[in-house]
Parts: sequence; C-alpha cells; structure tokens
Amino acid sequence: MLETPKKPNPDMPVRNQNLPGVCRHEPLNFWQVQSFFTCPVVGMCLTQAEQQQLLKKCGFSPKKCSAFELHETLVASSESDNRVSRRVDRLLQRKYGKQASDLLALDHETFMSRFKSAMEAGEHAAVLWAAAIHPTLFSMADRREVFGDIHMVMHWSGGQCMMMQRKLAQYKTNLEKARQHTKQIAQERRLLQSENETLKKSQARLKSALQSVQNENRGMEAVRDDHYDDVAMQEMTQRNRQLQSELENLQNRLNSQQQCIAVLQADNHRLSDQLDAQGDLTRRVTEETRTILAAMVPLNRCDASCPSFDLCQKRILIVGGISRMASLYRELVESSGGVFEYHDGHMKKGAHHLETRLKRADVVICPVSCNSHAACSIVKNLAKKHNKTVHMLGNSSLKSVSEAIWGENHSGRTVN
Repeated sequence: MLETPKKPNPDMPVRNQNLPGVCRHEPLNFWQVQSFFTCPVVGMCLTQAEQQQLLKKCGFSPKKCSAFELHETLVASSESDNRVSRRVDRLLQRKYGKQASDLLALDHETFMSRFKSAMEAGEHAAVLWAAAIHPTLFSMADRREVFGDIHMVMHWSGGQCMMMQRKLAQYKTNLEKARQHTKQIAQERRLLQSENETLKKSQARLKSALQSVQNENRGMEAVRDDHYDDVAMQEMTQRNRQLQSELENLQNRLNSQQQCIAVLQADNHRLSDQLDAQGDLTRRVTEETRTILAAMVPLNRCDASCPSFDLCQKRILIVGGISRMASLYRELVESSGGVFEYHDGHMKKGAHHLETRLKRADVVICPVSCNSHAACSIVKNLAKKHNKTVHMLGNSSLKSVSEAIWGENHSGRTVN
C-alpha cells in the first residue's frame, strides 16, 4: 500500500509548476496536477469498478482492499510518474480527453463559466478533469473557486446518499409487510379452495341421492298405473307424498349448497384479485428498491470530505431487535463501510458472549421493544463497565437503527 495522501488545501503552493519537461501551455498529466485535485478526480471521475480493474492490471489484489484503500492507493500514486499514475492518466484521457480538449481551448472567463454551468447541472466529471489538467489555472482565486465548488458537490452527494439510504430502509420495511400480506392471502385462498372442493363433493352426493329418489318416484307412479286396488293405491299415494317431501328437502339442500358455492367462488375471485394486486405492489416496491440501490452506487464515495467517511471500519453491535431482520441490519451497516455484529439478546447461557462482543464494539444499539428488562439492564451495566456508548431505541425498525448510527456519526454526540 502506498503512502496515504495528505488533506488537500487549495491555498498550498502549486506543485510540479517548475518541473523539468512540464510545459505551461500543454495539458498536465495525472501525476503533474495540483495535489488538492487528485482526491476529487479519483473519487468523482473513476467508478469503483474502474479503480479495481486498474489496480488489478498493476499487480494489486483489489478484492483484499476496501473502497477507501483503493481510493488512497490511486491518490498516493499521483505523487510521481509511475506505473499506476500512467494507467490512471490514460484511462482519464480515454474517458474525458475529447471534452477536456474542447474546454481547454476556451479563454479564461468562458472556461470558468462553462465549469460553473456543468457543476450546477451535475455533469462534473469532464469539467473537473479539464480543470485539473489546465496548464494555466494557477491563480489563488481560481483554485479556491474550483475547489470550493467541488468540495460542496461532494458534501451534497453525501447528504443525498443518506436520504436514499433512509428511503431504501423504508422500502425494505414496506416490502416485508407486502410479502407477509401476500402470504396471508395465499393461505386464505388455499383454505377457500379446500372448502370449495368439499362442497362440490357434497353437491355431487346430493345430486346422486336426488336422482335415486326421482327414479324411485317414477317407478312408484308406474306401479300405481298398473294396479287399481284402492288399498295399494292409498299406500302408493302416501309413499309418493313421502318421496315428494324428501325430494323437496333434497332440492332445498341442493339450492343452499349452490348458494354457498356461489359465495365461496365470489370470495375466491376477490382474493385472487387481491393476490394479483399484491403481486403488482411487491414488484413495484422491488423495482423501486433496485432503482434506489442503483442510484446510490455513484454516490458511494469514501474520501475525507464525505459525511460517511468516519463510519469506515467502525464496529456496530446490535443487541436484540427482530432476528429475521438481521440480514437487513447487516446490509445497512456494511453498505456504509462499517463492521456488523449481532447478538439476539438471549441470556440463558450468561452474558459472557455479549460482553466479549460489546468490549470490541465502537457503537452499541439496543432496541428496548424487542429485549427483556434483564437484557437491557445487562447491556447498560456492561456499557458503563467498559465505557461504551449505548443507543437504547424505542423500536427495532431500520429507520431507527439508521438514525442512531448516522446521528452519532455526523454530529459527534452520544445518545445513551
């Protein structure tokens, strides 16, 4: 790993201004630009994938490096003409050389006006590279103006990244609720289908019994026509009445079953429509979540001016909370450069494992709503014993956990 670059200062003397072989009227190379430009150039003009590919071609192992380590290695390479800095220079020339060439041909006032317009429009990469390699952009006012615009853009990007992370946490919560609702509707639909099948079988049995009674009734009528004996006729008439009564009862039962089946079918259609609507909602939430994640990738910069810089490598311990949301807690912490640890809050085996994790944690978060009173007391006592900051949260939502982490990381205040 190369030496960590110093904090950029736009008021420092211009480096490489009088180096042999440097022409004041030719564009500068990456290793010749002013030092306060190198950090934003690497962070804002190169994607993380490009940084990894570039260092891999130079013999480094980017898989073993964090995003910040990749960043500081490329920044440190700008101190001299070397293999890494030459590759960086060639890559930036391929990406922005044509636009930079057009910008360098402008006069001073037009260049600064174009720089301002591009920064306001969010198209900062090409004009930033052009400003960095500009051979005559050496006045104090120019340096302060360009550096100030770049510095504030990085601050604003950090704020937007935080806002998107909070929105992403809310979307994940809504997505989990939608999945649970979908699961419940599917269970209800299966129960209705089972009941519907049972009623269909019962209806088939009733139809068979009705057919048997009708056949018997027709047989009795045939016998009545063949015999004119009064006693037999009376018996057959009485039997006929009984059969007619049974037939009416069966018909009523059949009508009732058909009405019940119609109601169940209507409920089945309604639940099917709800299931389809819930599926559409789940797909929309998933697509919006992916869109937010995609939008957050170019904002995930890790340098000295980024608001999330101080979270890098911090160890965040969450005690309790909802166990099935542990993967979401992990994603929230690790996507911001932190180290995630989790303890479910159960104390049946003693507090030894909890104390071991708490001792090495930088920040401890304990949702009160998902922990017993004893577990909360143990966490507070261990925190006092080892002088650790504990955030006792009212609930275990991703929003509350995110606000606890970023509230401490940005303001520097502790919440006990």
